Amino acid sequence: MFRSIVVSAFVTLFTACSVAQEPGGKYPGPALNNANRPAEPGRRVRYRGAADARISIARLREPRKVRRLYEEAMEAWLKHKPAEALRKLEQALNLYPPFPEALTFYGGIQASLQQWESAERSLQAAIQSDPSYSPAYAVLAGVYNAQARFDDAQEAGQQALSEGADSWDVQYEIARAFIGKQQYETALAVTDAALRSKHGGLLHLAKAHALLGLRRYQQAATELRTFVHDQPDGDGSEQARDLLSRIQGAE
Repeated sequence: MFRSIVVSAFVTLFTACSVAQEPGGKYPGPALNNANRPAEPGRRVRYRGAADARISIARLREPRKVRRLYEEAMEAWLKHKPAEALRKLEQALNLYPPFPEALTFYGGIQASLQQWESAERSLQAAIQSDPSYSPAYAVLAGVYNAQARFDDAQEAGQQALSEGADSWDVQYEIARAFIGKQQYETALAVTDAALRSKHGGLLHLAKAHALLGLRRYQQAATELRTFVHDQPDGDGSEQARDLLSRIQGAE
């Protein structure tokens, strides 16, 4: 599951951007998405439907070779070669340690391997390097949720929003945190609001869990069917089918 979110934290924030010329839970967690290059130095990235965010000095200073190693790591990850991706990222970080994108990507891969403490260290290092880099907070929220640290996950998700993130994975992690705290009505409100403007994906799965917590089983089944229909072979689809069969068996 971390594969989907590790990727989404990058894809949603970068592939949908335009450049302005102005100077516990037992269901899927975060994912890694393909990232395009950031805006040219000195420019500002405007995220669709989100606040503006200036590219930090740390991200402007990385050498070209380091950027290429990062891109090669992403290519390796998308080809399902995590060991090669890690090797490329390690090379990049040896050359330029304060590279928030590489640190976040590295932390996301560590999370996909359930190396939670290492992942948290990498993500915190990314945040220390660039406190405005919202993907690091998004992936960190998933790391916290995976460890049932729901208050920390909620805080990290909210910080991602405050830094300009406007992607489904952030809302998904916030909803997961509320579900972990058994605040199902709030989680349902989060998923409903997110689904009004974003592609469904895992949001339908989170909404189903919120509805299950509220014992609204038929509505939960509808969300599970939608999720399986949209992503029949995606992360969490097997779990969704299992939940759906349990609901149907209890009818």
